[in-house]
Amino acid sequence: MATTAKSLRAETSTRWSLAIYLALMVYLVLVKVVLELGSIEVIVPAQATLFSWPIIGFLALAGGCAVWLAPRAGLPGLWDPSIPPRKWLLLPAVVGLGLGVINLAFAASSGSAQIMAEAANVPSINVPFPESIVFYSGGAIVIEALYRLILITLPLWLIANVIMRGRGQTPVFWVLAVVTSAVEPAGLVGFLTGHPELILVMVVAAFGTNILEAYLFWRYGLLAPLALRLAYYLVWHVVGGVIGF
Repeated sequence: MATTAKSLRAETSTRWSLAIYLALMVYLVLVKVVLELGSIEVIVPAQATLFSWPIIGFLALAGGCAVWLAPRAGLPGLWDPSIPPRKWLLLPAVVGLGLGVINLAFAASSGSAQIMAEAANVPSINVPFPESIVFYSGGAIVIEALYRLILITLPLWLIANVIMRGRGQTPVFWVLAVVTSAVEPAGLVGFLTGHPELILVMVVAAFGTNILEAYLFWRYGLLAPLALRLAYYLVWHVVGGVIGF
């Protein structure tokens, strides 16, 4: 009886997790439509690919598989009643807001935002307000679904569950976390050429933030790193754009 009840709870959690992920994908579709109807121009042309239909389709299919496999790979689902909101929402959001404030202060003192804008040949590194709210909230979903949910969960399940037959989940997870956490910071190097001190500080900071998000994903599920990134983007990209960064 206890085994049956546990199985039912797990099945219910998976269904809710899939429903939440579907809602996130529907929001991405709405973001895509708004960006097209509003003819919103992104700052870096490569950012436009984040909201292409093939990418959204890939995130929906691969991400849906990852949501279903996450509990089988030893990871929390998007919806887990045993994890209180203060752990997957409040704490990550507070940390994200704090990191955003720190980044704004660093940009103001170092001129890093202007350096990156000049490297990209644009007046500002941020999409103008209020379009920034739509753009960066959608971008946060894309980044977390790709780098945390898909690129960690699917290889983790394949390597630890299938190839290693249920062994080594923790070390495999952290190898994948380190690799995926390095991808986004590597993109900063091209914008900071000629400023090695900024490259060191910003790449290390971005890598550390991604490792933190991987840890939150490992402990509390996808919504925790998503809450952190949304709060961080709210300060750095939205507020930062309003005040001139």
